[in-house]
Amino acid sequence: MEVSYFFRKARANAFSIELLFENIQEKINLQNTFRSKKVEVPSVHNLAANIWSAGKKQSVINHITGDIHYVSLGLKKRNTVLTIHDCVFLTRYSKWDIKYWLFKFFWYKLPMMWANTITVISEKTKRELVKLTGVKADKIKVVPNFFDPRFQFSPKVFNETCPRILQIGTKENKNIHNLAVALKGLRCELHIVGHLDAAAKEVLEQNRINYKNFTNLSFEQLHQQYVECDMVSFVSTYEGFGLPILEACAVGRPLVTSRISPMDEIADDAACKVNPYNTLDIRRGITRVIEDAAYRDQLINNGWKMRYRYSIETITNQYAEIYGQIAQQLETFSLLRPAKAAASFFGLL
Repeated sequence: MEVSYFFRKARANAFSIELLFENIQEKINLQNTFRSKKVEVPSVHNLAANIWSAGKKQSVINHITGDIHYVSLGLKKRNTVLTIHDCVFLTRYSKWDIKYWLFKFFWYKLPMMWANTITVISEKTKRELVKLTGVKADKIKVVPNFFDPRFQFSPKVFNETCPRILQIGTKENKNIHNLAVALKGLRCELHIVGHLDAAAKEVLEQNRINYKNFTNLSFEQLHQQYVECDMVSFVSTYEGFGLPILEACAVGRPLVTSRISPMDEIADDAACKVNPYNTLDIRRGITRVIEDAAYRDQLINNGWKMRYRYSIETITNQYAEIYGQIAQQLETFSLLRPAKAAASFFGLL
């Protein structure tokens, strides 16, 4: 049985979805039941072209991996799985803004109506979808992200005199401004992955942060950033999941993250948790990790244990179960269709 994985058009600094589902696709191919293919839509902005292209390349099972929710309109409803990573578009705009209603209808409500099954990566995203769109909770299945197996544990002696802190992501929710204020006066080197706008650069310079900025990284280069850092900062104000949490744990780096959902639940006891809106609390958490060696070791050990909970094998099996349920529905529909047609012909329906 063939599964088509539909991906957004490749873009610089946006590859987390691709890394996740390329690994899932590889594992699915190892199962005897399925074979898969990757379908990348042709355009970043041309929605109509993407919908038309998706319709031409669908398979027995179609899985939209995220972001391009709207391509479900070109696919058969009963064959389609739609993964939604977050509700950021519905939290970014006011209800008085026309963009809110456009995103709500075209990126969420309509695509969800035209999908057999919706998967989300956290209970938090499920709660948000139900609240913000009115979709029925029983149509949504929670399938979390996983440790990318290419992120291998790599021990490192912690540099207590001038630690290298890794920050993944630069969008507004990644909280660069508060992080910069929190780090003011601390001796450290901040490595930031992602494009920095003028406002972010200004706040970093105002607070005299010693930083380096990296964009357009390959997977190997991103992985190396984790290996070479001493700790990871991920004090985001909004996430659907928070993949850097798993990546930091996989490589074996102490992590400071936000004490809000879903980071709070996902990190569990493997991170120092702080209030992302309070710069003093962010500073407190980072300082504790730098100064307390026993605490760092505890975080790293707890992170290692999380590998069993978020293994790629576990997550792949959850997706395979969903595909199997849809395939069974399709088989039942195929068997019943001739009977319904005959009943209709003889006036029994």
